[in-house]
Amino acid sequence: VVKKGIPGGLLSGMLFQYPGLVVMSAIGFGAQKADWDKDILKGFGSGLAAVGVALVAGAAYALSKKTCPDLLTGFLNLLAAVVAYLYSTAWIFPVLIVFGGLCTYARDVYEKRPVKAADGNEGIESLGVNKVVGGFLLFVWLAVLVVVIVLRQETDYHGSNKALHWFEAFYRTGSIIFGGGQVVLPLIIEEVVQYQEQCTPVDGGGQRCIQVPDYEFYPLGFDDSRTESWMTETQFFTGLAISQAMPGPLFNLSAYLGALIASKAGWNAITGVVCCWVGLFGPGILVIYGALPFWGSFRQWPLYRRALPGMNAAAVGLVVAAVFSLYDKARSTSPFPDWAVAIGILGFVAVEVFKMPAPAAVVGGGFLGLVGYWLKIKWIL
Repeated sequence: VVKKGIPGGLLSGMLFQYPGLVVMSAIGFGAQKADWDKDILKGFGSGLAAVGVALVAGAAYALSKKTCPDLLTGFLNLLAAVVAYLYSTAWIFPVLIVFGGLCTYARDVYEKRPVKAADGNEGIESLGVNKVVGGFLLFVWLAVLVVVIVLRQETDYHGSNKALHWFEAFYRTGSIIFGGGQVVLPLIIEEVVQYQEQCTPVDGGGQRCIQVPDYEFYPLGFDDSRTESWMTETQFFTGLAISQAMPGPLFNLSAYLGALIASKAGWNAITGVVCCWVGLFGPGILVIYGALPFWGSFRQWPLYRRALPGMNAAAVGLVVAAVFSLYDKARSTSPFPDWAVAIGILGFVAVEVFKMPAPAAVVGGGFLGLVGYWLKIKWIL
């Protein structure tokens, strides 16, 4: 957009997103046909999941090194990670980012640091639409968000209402994403997999309670009519790993999820892809095109320039929290938890130290998952 205007923005977005969209949609449709109750597929999926989380950890590590050059930004990164992990709710994300911005702003003002001005026009040749159209796009984004939330609360998950629930879940999630694509992952898995509390007695009295997928409570598992989950954890983590080996953004995971969700519900897979993929990408597109006309002047504000380092550090802290949240779930769902952790470590080192391409690491993780399945059959794991 900033180089070639609206046509340039749309064309570059299409070329960047659509190849992965098509591939992930096809994989999601095929995943619904697989028998995920087979141990060999569980082993394969566990290996993919381990490397998928490892790739997210690699992104968190790289971003942390880039955005935390001093003690304060490092502390803000740590604080955001801890708080977001302990209280993984949608509202806490923007609060932590705003808090981070206020901290670096207060530091710069207290220490009377000079404001780092924007470097010229930074190569900006276009801001897309004018401010009137930009304001209208922002209004559309908020209006759609309010309408779909209200409609979902007033409807049950039955019949034709299912598509509305899919779209609302992903549109709402896409509207409150701050800090990068990896931050969305814990929120999405909470939407597609429903959890219940399972408590067991412990020595000395009391209980230990954990969150487990609802389909583990019922005799028929995922096929039980009381199950409210849209997919299993294994299916989610398999898609996560594959999406990171595909071209395009991580958000293309939504196409896989949409195809899988709709197919399982007896709907056309394309309907699910449209609901979930447009739902997740739509808010960002509307906000970017809507805010860009105002950004030309906003980026020069001293408040913004001083707050930006703290906002970036806190936002990356959210990615760090996402790593550990995903790790917990990926380990607990694996048929061989310790072996899955070992696969994740190998995947992280292979990519970060030995610079193995992500697709190769994902394939290797799946292979090691099959090895884990074989070792478990032989009573070694």
